[in-house]
Amino acid sequence: MSNDPSSTPSRVRETADLARLALSDEECARLEPELDAILEHFKALSELDLEGVEGTATVGLQDVTRPDEPQPSMDPAPLLEQAPREKDGHYQVPRAVGGTE
Repeated sequence: MSNDPSSTPSRVRETADLARLALSDEECARLEPELDAILEHFKALSELDLEGVEGTATVGLQDVTRPDEPQPSMDPAPLLEQAPREKDGHYQVPRAVGGTE
């Protein structure tokens, strides 16, 4: 992508392609003003003087995860009672890739 902050239909198409979005020409034309507005916001942000401003990405962060300790598992019997099909103590589901079960 170029450094020009204005959007064009080709810039919308290029952005869509990078995001693996299949957009029609009409959708690209409709999204062009929206992308323009987004790029203008980024342009305004890039013009701010942030010299001496410390990043705030870690302000107030705490480790909120629990310790990784073994816990007893759930009893599978009540869960398997709800399964449409069960085989050898496991859920049996249709094959997702290739062929039948």
